Amino acid sequence: MNLAILALSTSVLFAQAPSQADDDLAEQVRLAKRDVDSGEYAKASQRLAQLVEAGHFQSQDLRSEAYRLLGISLILQQPPRPEEAKNAFREVLLVDPDTELDPFYVPQRVVDFFDQEKKELEPQLAPIRAQKRAERDVRRKQLEAEAAKRREEEQQRRIRSLQPNVERRVIQREFWVSLLPFGLGQLQNGDRSLGYTLATLQVAFGAASAGSALLIEGLRDNTTQKFGQTEYRIATKLEIVKWVGAAAFYGLWAGGAVDAAIHFKPETQLQDKLLVPPAPGAPTGSLHPEERRAPRHAKAEPITASYEGAP
Repeated sequence: MNLAILALSTSVLFAQAPSQADDDLAEQVRLAKRDVDSGEYAKASQRLAQLVEAGHFQSQDLRSEAYRLLGISLILQQPPRPEEAKNAFREVLLVDPDTELDPFYVPQRVVDFFDQEKKELEPQLAPIRAQKRAERDVRRKQLEAEAAKRREEEQQRRIRSLQPNVERRVIQREFWVSLLPFGLGQLQNGDRSLGYTLATLQVAFGAASAGSALLIEGLRDNTTQKFGQTEYRIATKLEIVKWVGAAAFYGLWAGGAVDAAIHFKPETQLQDKLLVPPAPGAPTGSLHPEERRAPRHAKAEPITASYEGAP
């Protein structure tokens, strides 16, 4: 347990160490800038020389600021140290070749010295400047692409929010229904006229066949189960009707099944239905309010009083 706590404490200390070092460096650079502003150039150059010699800068901007202040203090101190100032300004320019010194805050002779050094380093600065500009262009294009992507996503969200809600309806069918009689396959496929026609014809022919069979059995003699001479002629005709009706019934059944199977579709998509949100509720209260009657005021009864001794 103690080892775990010790390891955790050590990791926390190591994590906080770089941040603490950055804060210390930033504070030292701030103090050096204060020395430069107050004219203590030798003190500032000494402080900054120690910082840049250690070289523990985590921020490139902080490093450039330290070298910039070092170059300024080396030029302005007595006696000036121009060679060391050149080295300091060179470090600044190699990081950002487009760096400029503001003459409003920096003496003009320092600005002139800095510009002269930049001119002398131009052959080295040109490719660096081109690379920096290319990097800035790439970064700018990336930012523009990200901004365009965000705008496109926002526009798509806005369009989706404005799109109406649509209900998509699909009718699914079963193939085995196509094999049933009475035009059920046609009705499932949506061909109602053919379905009703087949149903009517099959009912008619089926009824004729079944009815003929029943009539034939009714013509038999109950005792001998045979036909008489007259009944036999009638039964013969009914037999023809029975078989013709049966053949027509089964023929229509088979033809309807084949037709339904040919035109069978597993599913059909109906026209989309627009879902309209319910209208906001009507204001509560009667639509035909009764007229308010003015309250009747009670009539004040006259009060009579008699005064004795009236003049």
